[in-house]
Amino acid sequence: MASNEKNAAPRADGGEENLLLYILTQGGDGDAFRPIPNQSVTDRIIQRLTNALMHGQLLPGQKIPTEVELSESMRVSRNSVREAIKVLVSMGVLEIRRSEGTFVCERFSDKMLSPLIYGLIIEGGGSSKIIELRRIFDMGIMQQVIEKAGPEDIRTMRQALRRLKNVLDRSNDAETLLEADIAFHKAMENSLKNPLVEMISVVIERLTRPTRLRAVRQFIEQGAKEDMYNLHAGWLQIIDGKDTSSIARAMDDHYKNWKTKLN
Repeated sequence: MASNEKNAAPRADGGEENLLLYILTQGGDGDAFRPIPNQSVTDRIIQRLTNALMHGQLLPGQKIPTEVELSESMRVSRNSVREAIKVLVSMGVLEIRRSEGTFVCERFSDKMLSPLIYGLIIEGGGSSKIIELRRIFDMGIMQQVIEKAGPEDIRTMRQALRRLKNVLDRSNDAETLLEADIAFHKAMENSLKNPLVEMISVVIERLTRPTRLRAVRQFIEQGAKEDMYNLHAGWLQIIDGKDTSSIARAMDDHYKNWKTKLN
């Protein structure tokens, strides 16, 4: 059967056409780089590139098509493509390597956090909403930890709890106490071995840090550091005993106390 040169797929070694562009414009999930209307062009380009990442058409460490190739494929101006790339670079999604091109970032970057954190603050950054968000997150974490944590994970959590106790006994510095508190929560989260949970945890921690710091200061001023320890010890007891029926009560006690300290 004779082959059709025009419709033949390009070679993977970088033939006349860009292999990635060819794949992404062949329909179905490959519509990520199809021509787009000129309304909100930059935002639409960002969305297309983001969708390409989500569908696995662009992978971490992969070089993306050039500005010229993207503009021709999408039928938009190079300026719009350039602006979209600048936004994604500022967000830590893409990186520009001089003389090499633009690549998808391979690792999590702190630059990814700021837009999300600012967005959450703008949408509802009041203390009560932040506490509610943290409560929902912690309930889910505890449920998963009970299901998945092994003996070694429990030992790591016990060590983190002992370190928290030592810090509470020896220090009245709120920042130091908060770091020990965070370390206990990290030990819980790390037991899930889920990088997505770890990333979301960083966002939640950054967002809630100011209110948590205020609460810790209140524990210190009111001579209630023992209460702070007991709340965390209670969580570990529930995890160790796989007592899922007590999760809601433990969360109510913990977050009721947090809210009280902030009032």
